[in-house]
Amino acid sequence: MRLKVPNLPEKKVTLCAAANKKSIVSALKKLGIETVSPHPCESIDNEVACHADMLLCQVDRNTVFTEPSQTSLSKKLKDIGFNVFFSEMPEKKYPGDVRLNFAVGADFILGNFAVADKTLFEFFKKSGKKLINVKQGYAKCSLCFVSSDAFITEDDGIAKALIKEKKDVLLISKGDVYLSEKHYGFFGGASGKISERFLAVTGGIEHHRDAKAILDFTKKHGVELIKLTAGKITDIGGILPLTEE
Repeated sequence: MRLKVPNLPEKKVTLCAAANKKSIVSALKKLGIETVSPHPCESIDNEVACHADMLLCQVDRNTVFTEPSQTSLSKKLKDIGFNVFFSEMPEKKYPGDVRLNFAVGADFILGNFAVADKTLFEFFKKSGKKLINVKQGYAKCSLCFVSSDAFITEDDGIAKALIKEKKDVLLISKGDVYLSEKHYGFFGGASGKISERFLAVTGGIEHHRDAKAILDFTKKHGVELIKLTAGKITDIGGILPLTEE
C-alpha cells in the first residue's frame, strides 16, 4: 500500500527510494524493505547525482515527480500505482539543482518555492496544505521527520519556520554528517522513517556530537533509531518510504 502521507509511514515500510549504496540497500533488505534507486543524474553535481531527495518528490498517495532522465525509476513507480510526472531538467549549480527538494508533511509543504519545478509547484498550491517558504533549497535533505509534528534539522531558518507552526523541532549542530571529502551532509539526508515507531539512520548515532539530544528527542516522541551500518553517519539523499504493509 502506498503511503497516505509522504515521509510518514503508519505501518512497516515495504519499499523505499534510496541511493544504490550496497551496504544500506543490504541492511534495509534484512529488515524486509526493498529499495528502488535512481540512476546517476548527469545534470547535477556528482556528490548528489544519485540522491533520492534530489531526484524524486512524492506529493501525495498517488502522485510522484521525478527528474526527467529517471525512466527506469519512473517505470517502477508506475508499477506501484503512482501517477508519475517528469520535472524540468535540473541545472548543475545550486539552486537550479533542487527543483524537487521539498519536505512534504501531513499538513505542510516546506522549501524554497522560488526554485521549485513549475508544475510541481502547481500541485503544491492545490494540495490544501500550508506552504512554508524558507531560504534553504535543500529542504528535504535538511529535515528529518520524527513524527507529523516533530522534526530534526541543522537549519536555523527551517527550525524557526516550523516552531512558528507549533511543531516540536530539535536544532542540531552542523558538520557531523558525512557527504564527501569536500562537504558535510544533513541528518535528514542520512535517515528516513521505516515505520511509525522506527527511524533508520545510515550510521552510528554515537558519531554525532548531539547524540544524546537526538536520542532524548526521538524517545520523547515514541521513536527508536535503527542503525543500518556501523561507522559515521552518511548523507545518501535520504531514505524515502514509498509503500507499507
